[in-house]
Order: sequence, then C-alpha cells, then structure tokens
Amino acid sequence: MPVINLSAELKSQLTDIVGDAFIDDPTQMAAYTNDVRGHYEARASLVLKPNNTDEVAKIVKLCATNSLSFIPQGGNTGLVAGAIPRAEEAELIISLERMNTIRETDAINFTMTVDAGCILENIQNSADKIDRLFPLSLAAEGSCQIGGNLATNAGGTAVLKYGNARDLVLGLEVVLPNGKVWDGLRALRKDNAGYDLKQLFLGSEGTLGVITGAVLKLFPKPKSVCTALIALPSIEATTLLLNLLRETTGDMLNAFEYMDKHCLELLDMHSDLSNPLSQSFSHYALVELSSSHDSDLNAVLESVLVKAYESSIVLDALIGASLSQMQYFWKMRETIPTAYKKLGFGVIFDISVPVSSVPSFINKANEFIESITPTAFTLIFGHIGDGNIHYCVMQPQDGKVKTFRSLKNDLTAGVNDLAISLNGSFTAEHGVGLAKIDELLRYRSEVEIQLMQQVKSTLDPLNICNPGKVISR
Repeated sequence: MPVINLSAELKSQLTDIVGDAFIDDPTQMAAYTNDVRGHYEARASLVLKPNNTDEVAKIVKLCATNSLSFIPQGGNTGLVAGAIPRAEEAELIISLERMNTIRETDAINFTMTVDAGCILENIQNSADKIDRLFPLSLAAEGSCQIGGNLATNAGGTAVLKYGNARDLVLGLEVVLPNGKVWDGLRALRKDNAGYDLKQLFLGSEGTLGVITGAVLKLFPKPKSVCTALIALPSIEATTLLLNLLRETTGDMLNAFEYMDKHCLELLDMHSDLSNPLSQSFSHYALVELSSSHDSDLNAVLESVLVKAYESSIVLDALIGASLSQMQYFWKMRETIPTAYKKLGFGVIFDISVPVSSVPSFINKANEFIESITPTAFTLIFGHIGDGNIHYCVMQPQDGKVKTFRSLKNDLTAGVNDLAISLNGSFTAEHGVGLAKIDELLRYRSEVEIQLMQQVKSTLDPLNICNPGKVISR
C-alpha cells in the first residue's frame, strides 16, 4: 500500500527538487484536489510544480523508492475525476502548469514540439503565428493543458475532420513510474521500428506514466470558413443532412454539431444568448466547412441546403454573414455545458454509437427516460458527426429532487445499456477516471480487463501512478 503521510525528511527531499514551487497548505489546494463539476472533494499530501522533465523524473523516482502514490495533473478540467486524489487518500499531486514552453515549431514539417503544461489555446495561437493550424478545440481550451488532452485522448469539435487527440501526435516524452524517461519525441510520420509505444500513454489518463512533452501535427491554416445554424424536422434528418454534406463537400466538412430545442431554451433562460432564427424548432445542427484555399464556401453550403430543403431534410438555416456571427453560433454550442449546471442535479452521459445509430439511440433513450421520470428535463447535444452524444437528464423542475436522485443508478444503467446494445460506448471523450470504473468493469470483456491490468502491472508494478483510476488492481 502506498505511503500516505509524508515524513519531514521525504517532504524536504521532494520540495528541494522544485524549490518554492509547491503547496502544502490544505486551504490553498482546492483547485488541485476538487473536480471541476464539484462532485468530488479530496485532499493531497503535497502539490509539486516541477519546471522541467528532469525535475519530474526526480520526483517520480523518489516516489517509487518510497512507494508514494502520485497523480499527474494538467489543468484539472476533466469531467470524470481522473486527475484528483481519491477521497480516502492524501496523495501527492504533480502539477505540470509551469512546464509551458513551446520547444520548437517546424513549419516545413508541419510539427510543433511542446511541454505538456502548455495551455491548448496558446498552442493554437502559436500555430496560427506561423500560418498553421492545430485543430484540437474544446470548451476548456483556455485553461486545459495539452498533456491532459493527450492523456485523456480529448475529442472536441473537429474530430470529424482531424481525429481525436491521439491522431494529432507524432511523438511523446514520458516519465515512467520508476522515474526513467522515455524520449520518443520523434517528428516522423513513418516509423515502423517496433511497437508504437506512444499509443500506450495516449488515453491512459496518467495511470502508466507522466507525459512531459509531445510532438504535435500541424495542418494548413484554413483560408475560407463557413458556419451555419440549421433547423431540422426530426432527429433522423440530422444523419441525412450529414450524409449529404459529406458526399457533397468531402473533407471540407469540419464540424457537425447537434443541439435539441431544450438547449436553445436553456440558453435563452440562463445566458445572454438567444436563438437567431426566426422561430423555434425541435432540432438544430451547427455545421462548419473550411478550406485551405480561397473558396466560396457560402455558395457551396447554400447549394447543399437548397437540395436538403427540397428533400424536406432542412426547415430553415442561417449562414454566418460575418466572423462575429459565426463565433456567436459557436458560443451558443460551447455555453451549453456551463448553462445546464444552473438547472441543478443531473445525470450526464457521454456516449458514442455508430453515426447511423444516432437517431435510434436518441429516440429509445427519450422513451426510456419518459417511462421512469417523465418530468425530468432532458438536454441533448454533441458531436453527431462522429457519433458522440452528450445526453443530459436534469432534475425535474417540480421540486421532486430527492426522488430523482434515487433513480440515478437506474438511469445510468438504462442509458448505457442502450448505447452498448447499439455497439456503442459508455464514454466517448471524457474517459473513465474515478467516475466510471464500475461501467468499465460492467461493459468491457474479461479479456480486455485482464489485458489492461497486465499493462498496468507491467509499467507500474508498485501501483503508484494515479492509482485507482481507469483500472483498479
């Protein structure tokens, strides 16, 4: 069992590594020990803020020598409590926030080498300065760190065109649980020299090592962008429109997001945003086209929408007439996760199914929720272009919160079972962390669980690297 209480000698050895860059006052640790949703509160024995990979390695080596469990932490913006201590433990936190250097940019190779603590938005801006694009984009990009993005295989809004976080990495630098450093910072697109080791750490949620650096892929910077808010007659029309867009526009389709009518009602009630269309509809798609060439994307999208309107797939649409209007559309989508917190307690799902099964999932999930809690307030939004749906069941507005809370387990099992029955997943982009370990054990096969445990045991035999997350031992 890892050590919980630090001796004065061990604490001194650890803090000597980082100088005065540590926190040992429990009252100052809340930002590091509590999850962003407010569902978990924990404590830490110490928060260390190393400045470079060498300091991380020294810390981890000391932890290994003393069987001291530790948690790698980025911006702590995750939604499954994957980067905070377990409630019953006072574990050491290694915050990478001071490791925020852009090490190298290579415009010709379309790569950027970065420290793991770099803020995602800063990476995007650095790419922009050399006329390149780093396409990973999500609501927390102003505070999340790239190391955390990679450790959780973050998704975001551009997966349809560019892929998940793991698709945007060429090389990694990782401090292993024994304190050794694996330098895999190779900016190569072809390298068949053995196993692709970086894939072990991408999406591992910091349970197999500490990502300290990465070589990221860059892309041509879009010269033309077109964004539209589109009203649809049914949930089935979303996949029909998506299919039409993909057939017509090819790789110009950058994003295809969905929002139901409750999402726009929520924004109207709890934000300064309102529906820019002339009337309210039941289903909305937020669509974006982009091109690295100077193209008239408005005309391209208009031609698709005319065809869709004639086929009764589209009811109304508004193409952004300016950059500010296009940004307004995106602000609507990105504000939903903040706004729904104002509705109180909710059971939030991050599921994925094959794109062709999205309408079936939503219809069946709605029927299931109606059958057991008809007064609950549901919000449905997400990245339908890649089959990722955020299905939110919020407490009834009639005050019967206690009864609703008692249904949490039934709601969780019912909706997740439905996703699995459609060959889907119970977690699409948020990960497992502490919050979804039970679901992992329920829905993954015995063979998969054993393989995960074997990988964990091999790389972290002392079980000190973010223990208790993803896979329990």
